[in-house]
Amino acid sequence: MTKQGGVIAFVKGLYYDEFKWALVKSIGIFALGIRIAQECQGIELVPSQFKLKCFINMEKGVFVKTLIISFALNCCLCDRISPNFVYILTDDQDLMLNGLMSMKKSLSLIADRGKFFLNAFVNTPLCCPSRSTILTGKFAHNLGVVNNSVSGNCNSEQWQINHEPYSIAALLQSHANYTTFYAGKYLNQYGSKFSGGTSHVPKGYDWWIGLKGNSKYYNYTLSVNGTAVKIHNLYLTDLLANYSLSFLNQKSVIDKPFFMMVAPPASHAPFIPPKRYINKFSSVGVVTNPSFNYTSNNKHWIVQMPPVSLPKNITILDNIQRRRLQTLLAVDDLVERVVLQLKKLKLFHKTYFIINSDNGYHIGQFGQPWDKRQPYEADTRVPLLISGPGVPKRILEPYPVSSVDIAPTILHLAGIKTDQIMDGNSFKKQLFNKRNVVTLKYIFLEYWGEGEDKMAERGCPWKYDSNVTGCTISSWCKCQDSRNNTYTCVIDFRGELRFKFCRFLDNQNFVEAYNLSSDPYELRNVYTYLDIDLIKFYHNILNNFEHCVGKSCKAL
Repeated sequence: MTKQGGVIAFVKGLYYDEFKWALVKSIGIFALGIRIAQECQGIELVPSQFKLKCFINMEKGVFVKTLIISFALNCCLCDRISPNFVYILTDDQDLMLNGLMSMKKSLSLIADRGKFFLNAFVNTPLCCPSRSTILTGKFAHNLGVVNNSVSGNCNSEQWQINHEPYSIAALLQSHANYTTFYAGKYLNQYGSKFSGGTSHVPKGYDWWIGLKGNSKYYNYTLSVNGTAVKIHNLYLTDLLANYSLSFLNQKSVIDKPFFMMVAPPASHAPFIPPKRYINKFSSVGVVTNPSFNYTSNNKHWIVQMPPVSLPKNITILDNIQRRRLQTLLAVDDLVERVVLQLKKLKLFHKTYFIINSDNGYHIGQFGQPWDKRQPYEADTRVPLLISGPGVPKRILEPYPVSSVDIAPTILHLAGIKTDQIMDGNSFKKQLFNKRNVVTLKYIFLEYWGEGEDKMAERGCPWKYDSNVTGCTISSWCKCQDSRNNTYTCVIDFRGELRFKFCRFLDNQNFVEAYNLSSDPYELRNVYTYLDIDLIKFYHNILNNFEHCVGKSCKAL
């Protein structure tokens, strides 16, 4: 104390005016440093992640003016360490039908040390449009991706030119020097001869292991950095785990921040589990919640097509539920292996780990056999688990987010601004909140119905109807989709309200509206009971959504 007092007295005596000015500057820079530290990656202020460099030589005889300026310039500089990202994207994994029942290790390793988002949605409940939105942070209507075909802009050459340079990986690589990795299903038409084949490696990836076509478990072709490799007997999810660990074992990889995206086939059809799990969940059957086999004359056409309700013998639905859960056990193993490797490398503490799905799934809801594509909760509400630096532990997060928000959030965490190029909003702030925040937000859904007569099996009455698709005898000839299953929806999360309003592009201009707060299973369409001003309000919101781009989408 004596020595410090002596120095202060010495300074006051010789350099009083300079001391006051430098002190003011020092305090300002100190406050700025704290602010910068808080913004840097959202990482908590702990010694292993931020270092406050403050040096004051208190020895007598040191020129104090220089000392103070040095303090002001060097104190509280944030040594920013860019975080890593691991993003596990499953296929057709639902939230509402116990889709996380298989993922106990993932819940323990990720949700228990992070956040479980209770209101995570996809914007389009179909693989290729949804994945396109996830990768780019843009709504499907701005990507022009309307279905799973090349003609529907799924991995078309035009998509590759216009959108691949602005994916999560491409921007992380070009703007923040990330090493990037992708393994698994990309877009449904990846590898098609009409879009470059398997020699095409999307811009932005240092390591590329892309599955040709749609989800498979055995007998598939991978593009390994542009070279086609045919594999027969290795279970794909397990092989993706092996590739992931090979990537992490490269010293050149872990010396820089990395982005790793792994997209296993589970739990997509054909629902083939690994042999080690073939007998798991033997007593589990289909989830018979209130919407299961529920019939209503106040829903859109595809739901009401005959047979309105399914037969009482639902063995096939029980088997589908079991097989889906069995395939996800292998994903749970993959997550565990990656987490253990990150811990071994001492990287887990600075890695954001995300588990998410490209859409949900229905199995018997509203008499629909099994598929997605519908605007209901089973199809559109998905798992989203996030852990990582600064994320509070064991939080059930009610804040609503959707697929379009994933890319801007990841890039925001990496320090990259996306205001000009993306439709979605970063939820970084909400990710770090420990308490529930007041919500003033809308979630938007959009879907373009399909029809194709060759997709109706012989023996079904719709064989020559080009307005429907996916009509099979095994599903009682109840079609999966129709052209008039084209819709946009808004889910209103203002305050305590949770309300869904959907309009269909059909001859009836059909509308469905549900008070999800009192009717979470969407059994009662209340459209005809709504006030005319409220109807106009929701139509106006949907008009704005359907035509929004970039900032105008963010402002909704």
